[in-house]
Amino acid sequence: MQMLRSLFFFVTAVLLACPLSMTAEAEARPIRLLFLGDQGHHKPALRCAQLKQAFGTRGIHLYYTEDMKELNPENLAKYDGLMVYANIGGIGKDQETAILDYVASGGAYVPVHCASYCFHNSPKLIALLGAQFKRHGGAIFSTRIQKGNHPVMKGFSSFSSWDETYVHHKHNEKDRIVLSVREEKGQSEPWTWVRRHGKGRVFYTAWGHDQRTWSNPGFHDLLQRGILWAVGDEVRASWSSLKLPTLVYRDKETAVPNYEQRSPAPRWQAPLSP
Repeated sequence: MQMLRSLFFFVTAVLLACPLSMTAEAEARPIRLLFLGDQGHHKPALRCAQLKQAFGTRGIHLYYTEDMKELNPENLAKYDGLMVYANIGGIGKDQETAILDYVASGGAYVPVHCASYCFHNSPKLIALLGAQFKRHGGAIFSTRIQKGNHPVMKGFSSFSSWDETYVHHKHNEKDRIVLSVREEKGQSEPWTWVRRHGKGRVFYTAWGHDQRTWSNPGFHDLLQRGILWAVGDEVRASWSSLKLPTLVYRDKETAVPNYEQRSPAPRWQAPLSP
């Protein structure tokens, strides 16, 4: 019995003395994001499918839902972040509190494009995002980087796409850093920004009306950078320890039926090694 006690204390001491780098490798895992969409004209389910195809091989997993009941503390705790891409007018008090508390306690909040017109009845969530959509036109454009030294923007090159030319109002500049702007008629419209809320982080970009932007590699790069910053250092360290295989697709050998008329069409993936 004495020998077992001694062994127990020895093993405990070794584990406590292990550097974080050793435990981080053992905890290597993908980033998990809850993707909130709806049945609106932006077609969030299709956009999520596009992003899954781009991010699946990068270790960023998206879990799509249109059920507002999933915005509760127990469910949100399963994910590293909440991505919102929808036109949802109102939100219940319990759900509002769940999002605010989730972000304040360290969760990531990643609203994209039309998410800046969600939750009209919640000034607190509008403030959390950093502004609210006001109006738009449409054009092919690129944005100008404002903060090239920010972790999200280091090494990033702006891209060009057709998109809606969002103009925002109800700006909350507290703890907000504007990363890029859209230039129009001599005015600089905040376009992509980050915020901090308690222990959590917010990343927003106005890019993303339809498949023209959602299929753009530059948009994928921007979103990935924003997500990696928003989830925080600990989650990012676990993600960076992943060793993912390279996927091979057999487009010419096997055609996959595209009954849902998805764009881009699904492809046949070659088997992975055991």
